[in-house]
Amino acid sequence: MISETKVVPAFLGGFICIYGLVSGFVKERLFLSEALVAMVFGILIGPEVINVVDPRTFLNVEKFTLEFARYVIAIQVMAAGITLPHRYIVRKWRTMSVLLGPVMVVMWLVTAGIIHLMFEIEFKQSLLIASCAAPTDPILANSVVKGRYAEANVPKNVRDALSAESGINDGLGLPFLYFALYLLNENYSTGHAIGKWFYWIWCYNILLSIVIGVVIG
Repeated sequence: MISETKVVPAFLGGFICIYGLVSGFVKERLFLSEALVAMVFGILIGPEVINVVDPRTFLNVEKFTLEFARYVIAIQVMAAGITLPHRYIVRKWRTMSVLLGPVMVVMWLVTAGIIHLMFEIEFKQSLLIASCAAPTDPILANSVVKGRYAEANVPKNVRDALSAESGINDGLGLPFLYFALYLLNENYSTGHAIGKWFYWIWCYNILLSIVIGVVIG
């Protein structure tokens, strides 16, 4: 009997081998990233289409997805930092300040506004969803910062800025997320929510983490 745990590695290995043969054409001619192709392949073999593999039958999908996503993001953020030129953030602090400050806030609010209008949900809930959608994804950003096409068509300063911004704002999405969560908490008044957001998220989780990183870095 063929179990699901044997089918998954078989499909994964097959996908890697086949994609390796055509990856040049897919990336250089079709301009599609590995992440997009892998996602489409997963949807096709999943329970909603061909139904060859149904992860729900052999694992806790929610817990696995959460933990796997954490590992992937951590690795990719680390990779983004390693590939940047030495002292890039220090030398380009003005560019980073604009991208991670006003630009990200505008992206968050605009995304929340679009979600609010499209789905007719409370604006606070829209802010919560937008905090997950607004930050640039460092994995998907790879399609325009790495590879021969990117090197030939995208200026290096743009690629470096996008890599740095996508790596940093994954962490900076945290205060936007908790700002909306605290506002949605019925046990908190608006003032209490903003106060806790400031001292617990900014002072403890973010600033203290930066200090620890500087000390041990």
